[in-house]
Amino acid sequence: MAEHALDMPEVSEAELVRRRWADDGAFAVYFYTPWCGTCKLGEKMLRVVRAIEPGAGIVKANVNFMPAIVAEWKIESVPCLAFVEGKRVTEKLYTLRSVENVLERVRTRLK
Repeated sequence: MAEHALDMPEVSEAELVRRRWADDGAFAVYFYTPWCGTCKLGEKMLRVVRAIEPGAGIVKANVNFMPAIVAEWKIESVPCLAFVEGKRVTEKLYTLRSVENVLERVRTRLK
C-alpha cells in the first residue's frame, strides 16, 4: 500500500523516548491499534488537520509495540492523541469529536 502524503510518520518506542527528551519542540503522538475502527476515523481527521497545518509535529504509534510508553504516559485507551510540551505529556485527547476540535487543540498546543 502506497503511503499518502498526509500520513503521519510511524515511530518506535525508542524514537518516542528520544524525541520526548530532545529539544525538538512540542509534538503530538497519535496512539492507535491497527484493528480499531475508531482509530481509523481519528487518523482520517488527523490527515485533514495535517493538510491545514502541515508543519504540526504529529506522529503515530501502535500501542502494541510500546508497552513502556503506554505505562509511563498512562495511556488508558485508543485512540489517544497525546501532546508533549517541555518534555511533559500535557494533554491527552481520547475523544477527538471533530476535525475542528482537533485542529483547535493542535493550534493551541503545537505553536
